[in-house]
Amino acid sequence: MLIQTIHKTLFVLEASPDNISARLTYQQNDFRKGEIETGQSYALNPGGTGIWLTSRAGKTIARIKVEPGAQISIKVECRKKKYFFKKSTGWKLRFSLQNKEGEELLTLLPAVNWIKESHDYILQLNEEFEDECDSFLILQALHCANLSMSMMTGGKVPALISI
Repeated sequence: MLIQTIHKTLFVLEASPDNISARLTYQQNDFRKGEIETGQSYALNPGGTGIWLTSRAGKTIARIKVEPGAQISIKVECRKKKYFFKKSTGWKLRFSLQNKEGEELLTLLPAVNWIKESHDYILQLNEEFEDECDSFLILQALHCANLSMSMMTGGKVPALISI
């Protein structure tokens, strides 16, 4: 799978080159509201300070929450599973999505794209968890990466914590 940055507010997930399987679209550059399309359409809206809710037909499907310790949790309600999105601590910037047991499901490696004023991402999937890493979960992780990158580069991002 490949992640293509079309522009600052549109990211496309391709199963193979030129074969779009899903997309993440934001209404504005601040990543506050968006939409995930994976064959079905899901609304991505703020649910409070540092919380985003992904819903369909008024029902919450997933909940993204900024947690203490510089990590973000993704709770997928229908699977009854919780994942943790973490940034690497080394010099090479790298994001990973882990399950509760700390096993790495996927990795996102960002690279600045000056022309699009955004970031391109290299997606690396752990073959052991390939079935669990569907388009929906990958785009949830991509949303977390976009928030993190915007925050680290001084871009617009909604409030992440309540003081």
